[in-house]
Amino acid sequence: MKRRGFTLIELLVVVAIISLLLAILLPSLGRARRQARTAGCLSNMRSLEVAHQMYMSEWNNWFVDVGYAHGSDIGLDQKLSWIRTLEAAYGQELLCQSPADDSPHWAPELGGQGVPVPGLDPDAYPFRRSSYGVNNVLTQAAAPFNPHTGRKYDYWRLEKVPRPALTVHFVYMAEEGQFAAADHPHVENWQFGNLWQLVPQNAAQQLELNAHGGPPKSFESVTNYGFLDGHAETLRFGAVWRTKEENRFWPEAVY
Repeated sequence: MKRRGFTLIELLVVVAIISLLLAILLPSLGRARRQARTAGCLSNMRSLEVAHQMYMSEWNNWFVDVGYAHGSDIGLDQKLSWIRTLEAAYGQELLCQSPADDSPHWAPELGGQGVPVPGLDPDAYPFRRSSYGVNNVLTQAAAPFNPHTGRKYDYWRLEKVPRPALTVHFVYMAEEGQFAAADHPHVENWQFGNLWQLVPQNAAQQLELNAHGGPPKSFESVTNYGFLDGHAETLRFGAVWRTKEENRFWPEAVY
């Protein structure tokens, strides 16, 4: 009995059906992968906040401090970095590398490309240490100066923050640039005068504003934020910053 093979038309139909199915499925798979990365990053950030709650209970409600400088290896005490102090309080290694983090500045042994962060000493440790940083307004070492008193703002204790559940604590640091190896941003440098429209562009030099969606350098950029009460959320930048007088980084401006 003579066996009948596929005709050219039948093969073309099969190829067309497979192509159509791939066109339908690939975007869904891409969205599922992005959602999984966002969820994994959110889980990391919640763990950091749990560790911070443990740290505060041990240190009379004082907040963890920062120690890694940006743009150079000079200026802060690396032994004070929240990464070191939180691990000591938590009793185990913290998950500081987000599954969404594609920074080229991770060391090769951590799956990175081993590209040194600009400004860091290549003979020391010039690579990214964490995807996450602490809101510098809530620290001692990197707190902004109050122009009226000439002294640093002192929001580094829980009693000083009126609305912890609405105050941003952990952030997702920029994957490239001089802040890629820092453990904190500088929120006070985001808005000058009444130019609130430029805040996303300035903040994006320090934070990866669209790590989890949305356009870059925009109030519509989406990333994860941890809050002082211990929870974490995936939010638009516009949900945590309106103006310098209304935002969730400065305790007295929280809305």
